Amino acid sequence: MRTIPAATTTSVSYLSRCLGLLECLSNVPNDGLTLSELAGRSGTPVSTASRLVQMLERRGLAYRLPNRRYVPGSALLTLGLRSLRRLPIERYRPAVRALSEATGESVSLGLVIADEIVLVARHESRHRLRVVADVGDVIPPHRSAMGKAILSHMGPARRASLLAAAAGNRAQAVARELQVDLELAALDGFAHDEEVFAIGLRCIAAPLLGSDGKAVGAISIAGPTARFGRDLAESFVPALLEQTQALSHVPAVEPVL
Repeated sequence: MRTIPAATTTSVSYLSRCLGLLECLSNVPNDGLTLSELAGRSGTPVSTASRLVQMLERRGLAYRLPNRRYVPGSALLTLGLRSLRRLPIERYRPAVRALSEATGESVSLGLVIADEIVLVARHESRHRLRVVADVGDVIPPHRSAMGKAILSHMGPARRASLLAAAAGNRAQAVARELQVDLELAALDGFAHDEEVFAIGLRCIAAPLLGSDGKAVGAISIAGPTARFGRDLAESFVPALLEQTQALSHVPAVEPVL
């Protein structure tokens, strides 16, 4: 039996904590997090977190605001943008733009990357009243039409993985709560959300399928319920399905385990 040197174990642990802090930094709210909040979210002792954050600051991966709260640094943002450039975004933009112009509402396209659904293309509604989202935003799989469209076309193991990442120890309960919605979405070919993602917002979404028939992403159309009525939303389903089917059956990204 091979024995791992103590120094190696310590280095791995330190690296793991550093990566945990980076993950937290990539998901901080706009006003940032305090050092103690970063430490708590990443499960890192405050003293260790302090040393690691200082190192990340020096490398431009973390930035301390004047109020001593931390946000992603320019180097971390650059890494994220470089990663997005690897995705075939240009292939999706015409469909997103066409749907938005045809419906007058905001249209988003998200891809499954690791265990998250990440927006990679977006065209805002021409109306002033709208919910604004940005490329790079992570969409909750259990609280959105896009998420339900994707989950409804996934195998049980992959679905469980996405829900575990989003809902933690409530993942199994959430899966049971979603069962009927996912069955309907699988049958209809699209999913809908009625003010769960955001109060006053209605959304429909259809999946993008890979060559194996499993979802690799989805396109959604969203608008305020006062303007985007249920009947109007459903009238756009054929156009939505036409675009998603045209983009389906081609692997969107390299498989991510």
